[in-house]
Amino acid sequence: MIRVEPSGVAFEVAEGETIMVAAIRSGFTWPTICGGKGTCKTCVFLTLEGEENLAEMEPWEREGLASIAESLPNGGEGYRLACQAQVTGDVKLRKIGVRAA
Repeated sequence: MIRVEPSGVAFEVAEGETIMVAAIRSGFTWPTICGGKGTCKTCVFLTLEGEENLAEMEPWEREGLASIAESLPNGGEGYRLACQAQVTGDVKLRKIGVRAA
């Protein structure tokens, strides 16, 4: 289960599915410009709980986050891209703009 703050939105994620794909499938919009290709970094979110339930970052996601780390609090520590992050368990995160489609 994914729980998004501050909106309180919650949805299920299938194994191997990204957070963004699961949100859209569940009837929610997730802020993006590139449509989930990992190039715009607009989908970036802060992990509040359950970081251990996120699959390890692929090089593409790591490079993308490194390119915006200076603009994020704490140098980007705890941040992931919703279009790339796959979930293996419950995660609570912070992302403004997630809402019912």
